Amino acid sequence: MVGGSANVLTSPKNRIRILIQMKTRRSASPAPRRQPGTGGVRTLREPVQARSRETLDRFLLAAEDLLGEKRFEEITVAEIVGRAGASVGAFYARFQDKDALLDVFDDAFFETSRALWDELLEPARWEGRGAAEIAAALVEALVAKSRARPRLLRALSLHARSHPGSPVAARGVRLNAHVAEGVERLLLTRRKEIAHPEPARAISLGFLMVASAVREAIVFEDAGLGARANDRDLARSRLFRLR
Repeated sequence: MVGGSANVLTSPKNRIRILIQMKTRRSASPAPRRQPGTGGVRTLREPVQARSRETLDRFLLAAEDLLGEKRFEEITVAEIVGRAGASVGAFYARFQDKDALLDVFDDAFFETSRALWDELLEPARWEGRGAAEIAAALVEALVAKSRARPRLLRALSLHARSHPGSPVAARGVRLNAHVAEGVERLLLTRRKEIAHPEPARAISLGFLMVASAVREAIVFEDAGLGARANDRDLARSRLFRLR
């Protein structure tokens, strides 16, 4: 499942379509507008016509493309507009400001990620498979997920690190906790196969260590890790052996 989902997300057009669809579903009722200087809610002005949606596609694709070249804080609206081949007026007809664009990515990305992980961690799909096999598959999923969108993940992670009290940081904490709890809940159903004297602690710490290693190697392109480890090495990491 995760491999297929990662392939869908790897296509730029598919990625952006998913983002828009997720954001549109969440915005079925009118959202409050952000008041300048209050740090309140930033909203996306939802497109209605096909041409308007195509323009929004171009803005989001342009922004993600630019994220591969510089930090989000360094990207200007003019650069996004120029890369998208649109106008400044068209940008502000859809977004209140540049930060509103990041909110679209952030909100939709984490909601989509949560849904994918919930599906993956559904106990019924793992019937007849042992703890070691499940753990290996979960790490492979983590690697595939990180590989699908490293530049966006890097931008969101850096934003969260530099703005620890922001909604982006809060969503990241909630997602990490939600996934860790799901992994722990699933693997504890194979408690007898886990040799560690504290199974729950072994699961949570092991998965956290692997997630950190994957993030540094793929998302932040750590030179030391990246030079010695490929995706298969990361997926077979001994950090998550539950022993």
